[in-house]
Amino acid sequence: MAYPTVNGPYGLIPVNLIGGQVFAGSTRMIPIASGYASSLYFGDPVKFTSTGTLITSGLAYNSAAAETGGTLGVFLGCEYTPAGGPLYGKERYQMWTGGTVAADAVAYVCDDPDVVMKAAMIAYNASGTPVMGCAPANALGTNLTSMATATADDGTGANVNGNSNVGLMLSSTNTRRTTTSPFRIVQMVPDTQLVTQSTGTTSSSSTSVTLAAANSSIKTGMTVTGTGIAAGTVVQAISGTSLTLSANATASGTVTLTFNGYQEVLVKWNFGYHAYQNAVAI
Repeated sequence: MAYPTVNGPYGLIPVNLIGGQVFAGSTRMIPIASGYASSLYFGDPVKFTSTGTLITSGLAYNSAAAETGGTLGVFLGCEYTPAGGPLYGKERYQMWTGGTVAADAVAYVCDDPDVVMKAAMIAYNASGTPVMGCAPANALGTNLTSMATATADDGTGANVNGNSNVGLMLSSTNTRRTTTSPFRIVQMVPDTQLVTQSTGTTSSSSTSVTLAAANSSIKTGMTVTGTGIAAGTVVQAISGTSLTLSANATASGTVTLTFNGYQEVLVKWNFGYHAYQNAVAI
């Protein structure tokens, strides 16, 4: 069966509210300062400034630190009157281009702290280089951190479509993250679930596996099953035909391995990270 390909991260996309609350897709209009230098992309986390305008959130790569005063929500476009017109009113845009001069600019922000958001999974890596990953089924309920990457969801390496390039990560071993972090997985997205098989050679008491051939569908974070593979084992790292397991194999041999993972997840804000659940003033 062919599965939809997630070429790259696309930010945080609001889809519903936690607990079965009615979700109308409503947004709040927040001013953007004329000339604000940083670009804002559809799906970016954003926050208030001390002057009551909107800027990009500083949620850092692989960091549990909350923004001072919390992150307000997700940027979902903006409107303003461009220089020279039009005469009929404001124009609406997918993104805010850094440095735009517009005195009447406002952003559309999903600021509901109960919002559930869809996001793409990124493989953990120390350098911050973007590589698409997966979440194993047993990661349900765990925490995630955010990671801004250099690859937008069109796979070109540029934000040519105006979409965010923020993705989410598991722990440093691409397994459950049990430490305090901004996001919590509440559901896997089955539409883009990946399932694939490969032949590999395992060694007892070793995490190293040599695949018979490279398989681009295998991603970090995928659950691995097969003879000699301990329950709950996931792909910790993959490069060509060299694969590293999260746990030692229990037998040696050439076996058929099945890999299963979710390229996208639904997440919610953890308490204290959203501006409306953070008592610290800006």
